[in-house]
Amino acid sequence: MAMDLQSPNDDIVQQRTMASMEEKLLKSRQRRSHPEPHTICPFPGSLIKVHDEIRWPQLTSFGPCRHRTHRFLPFEKRKWDLLDEFLTRTKRNWQFYYERLMNSTDQIKRCYSEEVDKPADDHELVEMMLLDGSFMVELFLQYEEGKDFTPPPPWSVQTLIADLLKLENQLPFFVLENLFELSTVGPPIRSLSYLALRFLSQAFRKSPEMVKAQVRKPKHLLDLFRRSLLPATNLDEDSQLSKHDHPMHPIQSVKHLRTAGISVRQRTAKSLLEIDFKKFQIPPLALKIPPLAIDDFTNAILVNCVAVEQCFTDESKHFTAYVCFMSCLMKQPEDVGYLRSADIINGFSRDEESFINMLNGIGTKVGSTLRECYLCKQFREIHCYYNSYWASISRSFFQYNHIMLYCSLLQIIVSIVGWRVSGN
Repeated sequence: MAMDLQSPNDDIVQQRTMASMEEKLLKSRQRRSHPEPHTICPFPGSLIKVHDEIRWPQLTSFGPCRHRTHRFLPFEKRKWDLLDEFLTRTKRNWQFYYERLMNSTDQIKRCYSEEVDKPADDHELVEMMLLDGSFMVELFLQYEEGKDFTPPPPWSVQTLIADLLKLENQLPFFVLENLFELSTVGPPIRSLSYLALRFLSQAFRKSPEMVKAQVRKPKHLLDLFRRSLLPATNLDEDSQLSKHDHPMHPIQSVKHLRTAGISVRQRTAKSLLEIDFKKFQIPPLALKIPPLAIDDFTNAILVNCVAVEQCFTDESKHFTAYVCFMSCLMKQPEDVGYLRSADIINGFSRDEESFINMLNGIGTKVGSTLRECYLCKQFREIHCYYNSYWASISRSFFQYNHIMLYCSLLQIIVSIVGWRVSGN
């Protein structure tokens, strides 16, 4: 009689399988009991092939997404320095903040998607949140006090700000707020959102008035910065106008629009997204665009804001529409040259080609997904005007040819009649 022998290795495999199933079932129960969606996720795959390098931090990493790789280790010392300064400022030891963050570990984990490889040990996760979070809060406080933070060469503050606004470098904003609120005695004079935007906006080459602080319950720093730049438009009205539209037609480049009599001018606005087309301004018709800098920072901001909108379906597609709109306008260096002469864009000429490639790459990837957006009206009116302009030119040319043909026939008839009369 044969006996079914089971080796110790089989028992180990079975135990691991059962433990894995238990862990997956537990995660499933947690998702159902806490239905709120995550707010931080990896860079969307649709954009990786277009601009993979923009997703990577240059100076340092925050949070678990791309944490503590070897090339970021030198900057870790600066984080510990600012943590020490934060503790000195607040006159509290690190255990005070550590214990309170430990009570929020489940909430912190839910902010990150399952694709993010989070530390298995809660203590490691809390240490990460405390070190990175206190660095950010102290950084914003010191800037408000007039102290300049100098990153190690060859990096600049602009590089640090770009890293703070990378999608895969985000911390839950409530972690920063908890640290900020616990660190103050009495009501704070300024909100954390205000302090953060004050620091972040210094690298955007814009006046302070162009950055608003009225952002309620931001998910993270990138969400705060992105929403602070959204234009104050009637989105409900624009959506109603576009619901029955077909997919948006691309508009022509600056060169072709100018040929059709549409001038392109700089516009002073509170947001770089506030593009306006004056359809009934005669003469001339004017497309007005707020100024924009061409540099690595702008590239990173635009791409990461589009990435947020592509990751979360409930987010408005303002930056996606803006990038698609600008990609239509700038097809060739001569389009960029005209916008530069009109003071709409500025920056180094060496960045022009990469900027055009960035715009066109994103426009190709996500442009077809736009159905309703805040620029629907501008897309439609420019497209209709351009087509009607050239249709009228074609009609005029056709009519002119007919008139010239009639004149030629009449001239031939007159010549024949004259010849016959003279012959008689």
